[in-house]
Amino acid sequence: MQTSNRIRVQGFTLIEMLVVIAIIGILAGILLPSLARAKRHSKVTVCLNNLHQIGLAVELSALDNNGKYPHGLGGYQKAREFVCPVVPDEALVQEMLNRPLYNYLKPSGVYSCPEDKGEDFSPDFVNYAPTRFHAFGCSYLMNSSAWKYTRFVPEGTLPGHNSAWVKFPSRYILLYEPPARPVWKIVGDICRAEGVEERYYFHWHFHSGRTTVTQSQFAHDGQKFVSPILFVDGHAAEEDFTQTLRADPKYPIEESKDWIWYQPVTGSTDSPP
Repeated sequence: MQTSNRIRVQGFTLIEMLVVIAIIGILAGILLPSLARAKRHSKVTVCLNNLHQIGLAVELSALDNNGKYPHGLGGYQKAREFVCPVVPDEALVQEMLNRPLYNYLKPSGVYSCPEDKGEDFSPDFVNYAPTRFHAFGCSYLMNSSAWKYTRFVPEGTLPGHNSAWVKFPSRYILLYEPPARPVWKIVGDICRAEGVEERYYFHWHFHSGRTTVTQSQFAHDGQKFVSPILFVDGHAAEEDFTQTLRADPKYPIEESKDWIWYQPVTGSTDSPP
């Protein structure tokens, strides 16, 4: 009698397949948020690199101007849709060419934050969208404001001063993004800037909801205010301004252990309202 050898092929059972699918689903649920966070952190790294390059251009500009800091940055010209109709195109081009850093760092993606969400002042003012880079030619800002709502009288601003004027260069902010501080905006006519003052806050990096928050929405907004920062001494860091902004909304730019927005006049009292 002849016997035959048969090879039995056994596949997965339905239960085994369901177990494998469930495991894959669990792993995906664990890994995907981590990958998303890593992707968003990589965008912060891009900004830190951008700030380093812009900071070098600031230093070169200062070297050519008796060591004094410029009054602004560089980038592309403003978008036509965000300019008053009376301004001719030639004036826009000239404005871009006259930006202090143009001769040291030509318009490029270096001036653009990959998480730039713009600044939405609508419905009472303009929605600078889709990005601040599109609207103004640069996502980043220089710490050149004549600050208001400070506890003490500011000694001055960076433009026109040299690095020796800064007492703590490792903490004094040179460049930043809008989420680092609120903007006090006169909402109303865009060309005449007439209307009522409103305070606006912004979320770019790691935002999970609305990216522009008004003063009335601020108390109920649970997101963080994160901004890459370049300091006067040349080092860049990712900073979280959430606690400072929420601790005392009336005075959101006071000195902390990590940063300084302005230097107060020695012995000064509260600045006038």
